[in-house]
Amino acid sequence: MRALIVASAILMFACPGNRTAEDESKTGPPKTSTTTSNAQAVPEKSTPAINPPVKTPAATPPIQVQLTEYEIQMPDSIAAGANAFQIVNAGTMTHSFAIEGNGVSEKLATDLTRGDSTLFAIALKPGTYTVYCPVDKHRGKGMQRTLTVR
Repeated sequence: MRALIVASAILMFACPGNRTAEDESKTGPPKTSTTTSNAQAVPEKSTPAINPPVKTPAATPPIQVQLTEYEIQMPDSIAAGANAFQIVNAGTMTHSFAIEGNGVSEKLATDLTRGDSTLFAIALKPGTYTVYCPVDKHRGKGMQRTLTVR
């Protein structure tokens, strides 16, 4: 019965019938509603991003980082502020990326398998940081370096 009342109400407001332009000017355009009395809002389903993409200012290109077996290739120093690192696993093993120092301790949400890449954004203050691979014992095998933020 409720559905019949809701359907009638929608039809009454959605179908203009014999309205004239003068009638519309007094009442405005017809109003419709898309909710019903038993309907509940269903949140949109979203797929969580592994490492969510980050927008970077056009004037600041991402800092290129290449991970290979027991080596991290990237600049020795970067500017302070909001930075984005474009990290690519160019090795044959699984690698990741972590940065620590000056009150910061962050790493990628997931490891990167061979050929994977991701964008990693972080705000850094001036100082010295250690960048390393937190996978297995890669750090102990030399997969770390010092980064200076100026």
